[in-house]
Amino acid sequence: MRKLGYIVHKIDVLSEWSGRVLFLLILVMVGTIMFEVVSRYLFNRPTMWSLDASTMVYGTYMIGAGAYALLHGAHIKMDLFYARWSKRTKAIVDACTFPLFLLFCSILLWKSGVYGWQSFMRLEHAVTAWSPPIYHWKMTVPAAVLLILLQGVSKFIRDLTFAVSGEELK
Repeated sequence: MRKLGYIVHKIDVLSEWSGRVLFLLILVMVGTIMFEVVSRYLFNRPTMWSLDASTMVYGTYMIGAGAYALLHGAHIKMDLFYARWSKRTKAIVDACTFPLFLLFCSILLWKSGVYGWQSFMRLEHAVTAWSPPIYHWKMTVPAAVLLILLQGVSKFIRDLTFAVSGEELK
């Protein structure tokens, strides 16, 4: 049990850390958009790169924050029923639905990995006027899905332990 607790703790720390680092991307996105607004409306000199840059940064933030959101219970649940259940019933249901989560994440990891790798092998660029490289952005999807999958395993271990023993994993 102690080793499981250690593993769960390390995964949780990784998810917490990645979420805090990814928060900084919001500041980058806001700065990029503010730069575009000032350039466009104050100096009448719009940029051709700000839309692409802010879209890539925001996309990375959104997919990358999934593990952090899972760690803090921020994903949507069917609260009509779920909110009324005891903590142990919630743990049992969450543990029973883990195989669906695992299947979904595994397929998403596989497909996004192939997609990202193909983009990386071609050194793909966007088809816009700015034409930035996008292969590294496409590789963030499988990396983020891997983080979500790890956090899901952590949650499953925690739920299964509580469902079986009635005690939280430390």
